[in-house]
Amino acid sequence: MSLVGTNLNISIKYIDDLLRCLSLASVLEVTGWPKPGNVHRTKDFENTKFEHFLAGIVAIQPTFREFCYRIFQIPFKNDDDYEKVELGQFFMKATKEMINWQSGGNVLLGHILILAPLAAASVICLKTQKYHFNDFKDNLSKVIENSSVNDTVNLYKAIRICNPGGLGTIEKYDINNENSLNDIISDNITLKKIFELSKGKDLISMEYATGFTIIICEGLPYFLEVFNHYGDINIATVNTYLKLLSLHPDTLVIRKSGIDAALYISKVASKILEKGGISSNKGLRLAKELDYELQQKKGKFNPGTTADLISGIIFCALLFGLRI
Repeated sequence: MSLVGTNLNISIKYIDDLLRCLSLASVLEVTGWPKPGNVHRTKDFENTKFEHFLAGIVAIQPTFREFCYRIFQIPFKNDDDYEKVELGQFFMKATKEMINWQSGGNVLLGHILILAPLAAASVICLKTQKYHFNDFKDNLSKVIENSSVNDTVNLYKAIRICNPGGLGTIEKYDINNENSLNDIISDNITLKKIFELSKGKDLISMEYATGFTIIICEGLPYFLEVFNHYGDINIATVNTYLKLLSLHPDTLVIRKSGIDAALYISKVASKILEKGGISSNKGLRLAKELDYELQQKKGKFNPGTTADLISGIIFCALLFGLRI
């Protein structure tokens, strides 16, 4: 199922409604149950609890509001205006608020990175009064293509604030190397470029490098199809999570526990979907069993990057009219 060329249009006209889509996307992703291996409504990690995620979501909403209203003031008469979006500045501000308002550490950096360009593209659609799906995709590409070196510097600063393991190891621009920021500036490494360099090691980087292909071309159509069939947001959320896991080994799991662990999770996710996912009694039982198995690894088998992608999928679904 492809959405390209469809008559899908943004369903909202006001920034406040866009902000509702952003907050709902994060809340609905975090409350999805049972997303195997994640913190969720019935499972905490030792130092990171379900409530930490909720606190982080609430804490970053004023930063999203400031970000969206600032973008709306930009005229967007030519491509140069896209440079004024300043994704990196938002990464920094939102990350600081996330850390300041809860004690569970990095709970939402992935959401911040995924939702920011989607939000920016949406605001530009509202500003220019062009609401079609293809306009949204075009704006998203321009926001990323016109990112700056300063955006990359602020991205690195945001990552260092919460120390989530970086974007995978990049030989020259490693997050843990004190000289990386100087190298980024001297080599003119824009945000798009740094994500292209790390796309083989991180799914979020892959999204930036490919125009959010997984979210827009794979996840969103599947999510809408499942929701339209069952009319249940939790089934759509968890089954889409399983679908992405089955197609893309989670890169956070790879960094923490190796490729074999990630491939194993992908294989089991496929088997759960073959049984109907959590919409069937058999699939729900298997999902709970996988969740129990992964939870025994104390976060090392947590497909957290896949969960971050789900927040972007839910946001897009809400943006284009889905209501739970």
